[in-house]
Amino acid sequence: MRILNAKSFISVLVLAVAFVQCSWAQVGVGPLKVLTAGSSAQFGPFAVAAWELATAGKTPAAHYTLKTSVCPGSSCYVYLNDTRTAGSNAVPPEPANLWVAWSANGIWAYLSVDSTVGVRAFSAVPRAKAAFAALASLPVCPKTCQTSGANTNYPYWPDGGLADTALPTAVYDALNGVALTAANTDIRPEDALYATNRALNTLGYGTVADPRSGHTGQYLIGKPIISHYTSSAIANPVSFAIGGGADPMSGETGPAEVTLPIGAAPIVFIANTLSGSTVAGASNITSANAGILFSGGGSPACGEQLVTGATGAITPVLREPLSGTMNTTEFSVFRAGDPSGANSQENGIKTNPAAQPCGTAFRYRAVGTGDEASAVIANANTLGYVFFSYEALKSGKSDRYLTLNGEDGISGTYSSGALPNCPVVNGAYSCPIANGKSFPLLRNGKYTAWSIYRMVTDSTHQANAQALVTQAQLSVNANVPDFVPFIPVCGTAVGTTNDPGLDVYREHFLPSTISTIPDSISITPNDGSLGTTVTCKTVKGTYPALTLGGGTEEGGDVGGLIEGPFTANPPHPGPTEGQPH
Repeated sequence: MRILNAKSFISVLVLAVAFVQCSWAQVGVGPLKVLTAGSSAQFGPFAVAAWELATAGKTPAAHYTLKTSVCPGSSCYVYLNDTRTAGSNAVPPEPANLWVAWSANGIWAYLSVDSTVGVRAFSAVPRAKAAFAALASLPVCPKTCQTSGANTNYPYWPDGGLADTALPTAVYDALNGVALTAANTDIRPEDALYATNRALNTLGYGTVADPRSGHTGQYLIGKPIISHYTSSAIANPVSFAIGGGADPMSGETGPAEVTLPIGAAPIVFIANTLSGSTVAGASNITSANAGILFSGGGSPACGEQLVTGATGAITPVLREPLSGTMNTTEFSVFRAGDPSGANSQENGIKTNPAAQPCGTAFRYRAVGTGDEASAVIANANTLGYVFFSYEALKSGKSDRYLTLNGEDGISGTYSSGALPNCPVVNGAYSCPIANGKSFPLLRNGKYTAWSIYRMVTDSTHQANAQALVTQAQLSVNANVPDFVPFIPVCGTAVGTTNDPGLDVYREHFLPSTISTIPDSISITPNDGSLGTTVTCKTVKGTYPALTLGGGTEEGGDVGGLIEGPFTANPPHPGPTEGQPH
């Protein structure tokens, strides 16, 4: 055996590094596959899925990630450009965080904004486009960064810690000024439209009136809804139509939309644990008390009697009314069985940013999942809520999660309230979980605060969108298990396991504000058909069709009654007649 001296060893090492760099520098660029925008909660799992598709067949691939600040501004790198206008009023730009993965197999890109913003941008006619700053101005992380700053890299890529690569001109040109092909959302498009109409016309955020005859009192564009904590965190209510309806600004009709179910994720309540925080030992909240607390009620208002383990006045951190997280929580927790709206978190909100006195505390508003989580982490006495994800809620920070109605939404067995950790291994999150074991009480119907993630697309782009959704369902348990796959998933290699999929669903209904406005589209609530039985061959197992939604769905389902689990309750009712909104 030949022993290399130090000089020879260094030469070989340099050549090896050069080869690796060269091989990855020669990444090909295929056609655009998916350009999507929306939910921040789905940002991570879909990056993993895109990487798997980009590297399929051992194809060399590259990735790029970026954070954007307020637009316009010096750090406005990427935004959604909705070119519609209402008279002289233009729709404001929507700044977005971004990931891109590309190879000879294709290009996949995701603009993280908000569920409702993503749905609106996709459904707008003409459809909103991705808009980039000049290519030369886009910052590139010099390594796999996990620090703060505008060019922070997200540790999602299961690539062994490779650095981000600057966007090639071909990738930049394939994305810049190009219309979305899909939208990722935490709530159904009907619920996103409901939330928008409610904000514009019921909650008082509308400013630009609809000029069309017969639309008196309707608004097309609203005032920015601003975070108390971060001045650049803004939500813009803007009118749109869905399902082939006439766009309220352009009057044009877009293509019919297709909604692809992805999987279900829980919403969890989180509390600050800084020294002296009144909620440092908080452990449980009931749905009824959550409604009272977040609507500013109680005696005393926002008092400790509303949360088990609290020791003094509580500062609830609200979310903006456009948020998919807010609407899921509003109707499945705060207002569950409360059609009057007495426990709406918007009750009594008189300022923007929201800073509403609540006993000896205040009710404040955050905008976006990151803003909400950061606000709770940094401020004593605060309690908030988020869609659970390992990325948004990292272990070791000054926060904890609570049970809801005594049920644990994450592990199923509550202990200290410490958030579970997802370690970073070789530059990427790695917290594999046995398939079928994630979120056990969501799966069996006992935990009630959850929603089904979906991707909205059209028939032209459906095949590529479905391929990305399918890969996300296949990959989620192995990397960042942030949701329960909607359908049964088969292990793809020896040593992997199967996931039986989602065993519960929510009834569909007709949201009120999308049926009472002039020119509203006709929707007959439909829960969809039963899915197909799945038989796994590599890792043997046969799973029955557990959930509805295998075919066409219609109507909203945020706050809809939970049906299932299928195995315990085989007869499924037809479309609901209820209307929680």
